[in-house]
Amino acid sequence: MPEKRFIECPFCSGLVEPRRGRMKCPECHAVFTYDDRLESIIVDPHDLRLPIHGTVCTRCGLVQSEKVRRCGHCGGELVSTKQ
Repeated sequence: MPEKRFIECPFCSGLVEPRRGRMKCPECHAVFTYDDRLESIIVDPHDLRLPIHGTVCTRCGLVQSEKVRRCGHCGGELVSTKQ
């Protein structure tokens, strides 16, 4: 029987079964997707419910470093997630 693989939730470090499209963490219930390379975290910029470390593009939802001024993917405006 093949062993199940998991990725770490980018918000709480819970274990999530990787798949294409939207994933939901069973621990913190965060809903997110990864890019095709499983390198970039993409969230719904209109439904941020969890603490996210970084900035979020208001256009495409890409989570990025707080040091960035414009989205590296689409050039959109970034919103800080610090409260």
